[in-house]
Amino acid sequence: MFIIFFLRWLRGHIRFSARSGSIERFINLCAYHHIPSWECRRSDGAFSGCTTVSGYRRMHRLARKAGVVTRVTERYGLPFLIHRYRKRLGILIGVLFFALFLTVMQQFIWVIRIEGNEQIDSRILTNALADLGVHRGSFKGRIDAGVLREELVIRVDGLAWAALNIRGTTATLLVRERVRPPEKIDTDVPANVVAARDGQIKRLEVTDGRSLLRVGDTVREGEIIVSGVNEDRWGMTHLVRANARVIAHIPESLKIEVPLVQEEYVLTGEIKKRRYLELFGVRLPLFLYRGLEGDYKLERITRSPKLFGLELPFLITRENYLFYETRLEEISPESALRIAERALRRQETENWGDTILSADRSAEVVDGVLCLTGRYLIEQDIARQVEIPVFDKQEQKKTSHKREGGY
Repeated sequence: MFIIFFLRWLRGHIRFSARSGSIERFINLCAYHHIPSWECRRSDGAFSGCTTVSGYRRMHRLARKAGVVTRVTERYGLPFLIHRYRKRLGILIGVLFFALFLTVMQQFIWVIRIEGNEQIDSRILTNALADLGVHRGSFKGRIDAGVLREELVIRVDGLAWAALNIRGTTATLLVRERVRPPEKIDTDVPANVVAARDGQIKRLEVTDGRSLLRVGDTVREGEIIVSGVNEDRWGMTHLVRANARVIAHIPESLKIEVPLVQEEYVLTGEIKKRRYLELFGVRLPLFLYRGLEGDYKLERITRSPKLFGLELPFLITRENYLFYETRLEEISPESALRIAERALRRQETENWGDTILSADRSAEVVDGVLCLTGRYLIEQDIARQVEIPVFDKQEQKKTSHKREGGY
């Protein structure tokens, strides 16, 4: 609907009224000759509506046939606006400069979007584009998308493919990240399975090798659980790469300390605001500079203004300075305990997740500090492969030094 209104405004239209004569015949004649009309009303023996400029000219002959008198009540649209201000050169020059400004601004990039990245941070890609000459305010004619694609893959580690699409003032970088293959394990190299942690073995699943321990045994970190050295019935020794899954119960502990006297930041209610205009990489202050005294918290918001849904070629940065005072506040042991419990649960989830089998928590106050200690029993796979150093005798002979004198 907006497009229709806009096109009517560009072409110009008028509102007319018709009186006397046969209004019904006038309406029928207009419909028969396909004269456009809208917003028509009938009241007190008069008829009013809107039509185009050419349509109103064609109405004169039809109005005479129906004995109707027509009059223009209002005029709308760009043609009438231009006619009204035709003698004011300042407005015309301003419109021309504005059109020229928009035309020039279309030759630069003002919006940069990145799509397709999951592991690589968008800021890394944005900085790489800036190093290659693609940033807000860069000239589109100097950008070679083919060269940029090749350089970007070389500069950014983990990038497999990239493409830069420029539409209007928006540059969209499409990327594909490199899928790293799993680490290759040389199965020909013999190895033992040792314990990565202290614990008690609860489940042992041996795939290759000879088990030295059984379920229920306790094990120390670094102790061999499954050996890669096998001896057959003839007394011959064979080296294999031992492989196993060792599920063990491991004791763990965490400690959280919360002081009973804490610093509290109280806002004073004083707020100072500053605004900046960023254009072509230049930051222009929109305020008179004055020094700031006291402690404050800074909030910075940067946005690109929009006009009719289109981003304008500059940025507005708003900075809010929230001033505060520091006070010492004493909290009760119960409040400190609640704070410590929340922090302890957070660390439990981050470290072990659902592998906790049992937990024992205790709290005490020591020298004005509440200490919350948690002791846990968790279940983990503690198997770790350690390669067995093997020396080839043939290689040893080749690398050995000859004795002087031929001996």
